[in-house]
Amino acid sequence: MQVVSTVGLRSDKSLTSRNLRKTTMTTHNYTSRVLDIVLQLKADRTKRPEDFRFSDIFDDEGNQYVNLVQEGGGVHGIALVGFTYVLEEMGIRFLSLGGTSAGSINTLLMADTGHPSSRKSLKIIEKIADKNFMDFVDGGSDARAFVKSLAEGISPMLFLNASRNASEMINNLGVNPGVEFHRWLSGLLFHKSWGELENNIRCLEKELIMMDNHGNERRRLSAEELGIKIAIVAADITTQTKVDFPDMADLYYENPMGQNPADFVRASMSIPFFFEPVRADLSWVNKSDEATRKNWVDRANYHGELPGEVLFVDGGVMSNFPIDLFHKEDQIPNRPTIGIKLGADRRASKPTTGITSFVGNIFDGVRNLRDHEFLVQNPEYKELIEHINVDDFNWLDFAISDADKLRLFERGAEAAASFLRRFQWLDYKNQIRNSLLQSVKPLMWELSGSKGLTEKLASFGIHEDSRLMKRIRHLRERADAYKVLWIDDAFTYGLPVAILDSLNIFTYTVQNSDDARALLLHKNRKNGPETERINLILSDVTRNVEGKKDRIAGIRFAEELAHNQRLKDVPVLLYAHSGEDLLARYRGYEKDDTLELPHNIKNHPKGDTTKHFVFIREVVDCIYENLPGKRAGCV
Repeated sequence: MQVVSTVGLRSDKSLTSRNLRKTTMTTHNYTSRVLDIVLQLKADRTKRPEDFRFSDIFDDEGNQYVNLVQEGGGVHGIALVGFTYVLEEMGIRFLSLGGTSAGSINTLLMADTGHPSSRKSLKIIEKIADKNFMDFVDGGSDARAFVKSLAEGISPMLFLNASRNASEMINNLGVNPGVEFHRWLSGLLFHKSWGELENNIRCLEKELIMMDNHGNERRRLSAEELGIKIAIVAADITTQTKVDFPDMADLYYENPMGQNPADFVRASMSIPFFFEPVRADLSWVNKSDEATRKNWVDRANYHGELPGEVLFVDGGVMSNFPIDLFHKEDQIPNRPTIGIKLGADRRASKPTTGITSFVGNIFDGVRNLRDHEFLVQNPEYKELIEHINVDDFNWLDFAISDADKLRLFERGAEAAASFLRRFQWLDYKNQIRNSLLQSVKPLMWELSGSKGLTEKLASFGIHEDSRLMKRIRHLRERADAYKVLWIDDAFTYGLPVAILDSLNIFTYTVQNSDDARALLLHKNRKNGPETERINLILSDVTRNVEGKKDRIAGIRFAEELAHNQRLKDVPVLLYAHSGEDLLARYRGYEKDDTLELPHNIKNHPKGDTTKHFVFIREVVDCIYENLPGKRAGCV
């Protein structure tokens, strides 16, 4: 049984400020503030519809789907809602969602409010429009005085009020218990467990459409194929781990799918000293179990003794803008991951004018370091990021006025309009494609000679595999490259093709079974040259067939080849699937649990060919075992 610190902690509700002011804010106050921005965007779209393409994923109503990552920033989070509101008004919907601190709050509310196809921002505005954020300052009158001095930046009063809260900081590690925030957020949620929430974000009323660059339908995609997920980032300061909830929740909670989603957000927004950290009891964990220890090493990179309890603080301490959450290497994405940053871009210095700005600048530098490093290594992501100018608002001003709430919302809307006018999706994809082509050149050079092959293969996770190296050297001895036919109607795998090229394997690429069949019959014709033969077929599993998506098209094609006397011995590898996955899919779609895969499908039962070392092994083995005198199938 685990305990979350937001439950049952001290709370002096008699001292909160819930009754100190009366507000009458409604959604109309917010939407009317940005009406002109939305109307102008829609007018621009009518004039130049080609400039408002933002994704390859659409629904039948014409909405476009993207991923979204939102930065943390205290009360600046109101601006995030302004940003997402404008995107939704322009027909953009959200699939995978991620965020830290304030960004995690909006992330959770968006995931909880309706299915992916529905508008969410208006309902979220309803939840925050009339909310007095000082209610969250639930540490009593001294805590409120401390927050006020923080917001006003008055150094003498700040020190005085900090001293009055010293006992809370020392004993509880924060001046506010955070109970009121947890109670408020829990009360807003429709889905009271993480399992319910995950089911909701994957609930598509219809399969979504993947479009080509010209706006033609290529195929339809299910929620499973789209890989929809949610990620909330917190900082485990006990084991020094950046935690991605819910993916890592089972390390900390015995029943992660039954956990209240508000627990994870409360952990993510635990601003150090401002809110008490969230505590997770690990007494339920068998700390001597070898599998448990390995799990922590593999997923958290933690090698020490497991503690009895861990403390979570604001995820921004380790990653305030986790734009890498949905990053996939070596692929051209079918939708962008838009990132919203709270604060101006790093084009101006941040002056230090007093103790408040001094501490704030230190904290900002530390919490943004890791994310800046990722952007340096992946410069193309800068095209996906929009900065909301909130530098003239204090992120800890929980007593923020209604007028400033509206200004923050408007700033978010203005930033969204700027993003929609400048971002060109098709240009961005071309940039990724060119980057992939550039990145594969060093790889081709790196693997170009057998000298140092051990070190080169080690870079792909292959260590001390003398059998594989012997087979690679054998393949490279032939003057003419071996031939692979790759069938994929959405071909995006530049790096795997470069790997094949570096191993003396030439790749033909086609997009459908008809073209593949014609090429095979020609290249593998009777009495044809051995050096022209296609030695291996690589194929996707799902393809459009006669305008309809066939989720076992690759298996059906392999089955057809297995009954062709001339082509039955050509091995087939279905990319990105294990043998077990393929068999389950085949039996499921054919509704026959007695079926076996065609004999020419050579995927290892548990192999994942998206991993480069598995891909190399399976390809090399299949080609080697299909050489003259060895055509008995793959190892």
